Amino acid sequence: IGATALHYGQSCFEGLKAFAHDDGSVYMFRPDENGKRINNSGKRVMMPEIPVSTFIQACNDVVKDNIAYVPPYGSGGALYLRPLLFGSGPRIGLQPAEEYTFIVLVIPVGDYYKGGLAKPVDGLIVEDYDRAAPLGVGAAKVAGNYAADLIPNMEAKAKGFPICLYLDAATHTMVEEFSTSNFIGIDNENKRYVTPKSPSVLPSITNKSLQTIAKDEGMSVEQRDIVVAELEDFDEAIACGTAVVVTPVGSLTRLDANGDEAAKYQFTEDVGETTRRLYDQVRSIQNGEVEDRHNWNFKVE
Repeated sequence: IGATALHYGQSCFEGLKAFAHDDGSVYMFRPDENGKRINNSGKRVMMPEIPVSTFIQACNDVVKDNIAYVPPYGSGGALYLRPLLFGSGPRIGLQPAEEYTFIVLVIPVGDYYKGGLAKPVDGLIVEDYDRAAPLGVGAAKVAGNYAADLIPNMEAKAKGFPICLYLDAATHTMVEEFSTSNFIGIDNENKRYVTPKSPSVLPSITNKSLQTIAKDEGMSVEQRDIVVAELEDFDEAIACGTAVVVTPVGSLTRLDANGDEAAKYQFTEDVGETTRRLYDQVRSIQNGEVEDRHNWNFKVE
């Protein structure tokens, strides 16, 4: 009951997936990157480092032990892994624990978009709450970051917006990220892929992968500040993350103090061509259907 994870938030986690290929083999997608990120998160809240090789081996072993639960090739599903590191030692004064626990949970998940990508969703630009402070823990995947999103997320859904976008806490003039996903803006005419660069944004492994694919396809990738008004320049908007790879965003609405529409940024009414192409390419790599030229897949054995 005195665990530091419960009292002081010494807890961080990861999310990744394992996929069955056509030959019956199973591969994890980029677990080395998750291993690096969990250590960056742990360092921010004074937790010990897990050697990346140990992290990968733990993930490999838990998938191997639960291989019967990996959805078959062609189903669109995957085995989702949730590695968790938390302070399990008791402390009543504010200080790091002397004991830590590292565990990995797995659960089979179906295809998020049955039959292909879903119609774009409408998003709300959050005005009354901030996700993370400029010098806070926004770039760490710590548990408390998600608790802060519960109220604004539920309020947005009650207003008819299934996804909400946060702005920078200091000025509320720059785009940061969605509740659980990075923001990507696509300018098709100029072949630009634009995503925020901020110390408050969680570095997304999916976003990193999509950036590499975009570069491979000849797009210009820009990671920089994005002022809100610049949303008008994008043809497509994407929320990206492990669970869905990409969620197409059809519009982003900003409300005034009275709850009335103050501005609306409109994107594609259907799934954009670039969104679909990037999604298809990532899924094809994960499923072993195209060449894994960047060596992202790790075989479970």
